[in-house]
Amino acid sequence: MRNRSFLPSAALAALAFCNPWALRAQEDPIYWFGDYKEAIKEARRTGKPLFLEYRCEP
Repeated sequence: MRNRSFLPSAALAALAFCNPWALRAQEDPIYWFGDYKEAIKEARRTGKPLFLEYRCEP
């Protein structure tokens, strides 16, 4: 016999995945800092984490 608790959890996951509110565009634009020290100051001021991107360009 199949586990019947799987069906409600699968339906809930499908609803969460297809939620139109989750798919709406972000209201505030993302501002990318080019200056590391300025980004650290802003992260400390807002309490948000930093996302660092390292790349090498030829």
